[in-house]
Amino acid sequence: MQVVAKSERQRYHTTQYAPLEDQADIDLAVHWVLERTDVFLNTVGDIELLSRVLDAASRLQARPGDDEMEHLLEERNMTLLFV
Repeated sequence: MQVVAKSERQRYHTTQYAPLEDQADIDLAVHWVLERTDVFLNTVGDIELLSRVLDAASRLQARPGDDEMEHLLEERNMTLLFV
């Protein structure tokens, strides 16, 4: 098995970052953001994913708990985009 460095992985999106792709992940993130008053939702940089974000926003439910968001961060190996 060959291990490929993160910087050498094939890119499928027009962004400098690896966006969430799975609808369930996008739903969690969008619902978390929209239920907070201290943050706002940026649209995605990849037009192919915009319909998924808008779909998630149209089905807004209760904000996911911190434990769900921590699991998403760990599961998807997410890091801060801006520091």
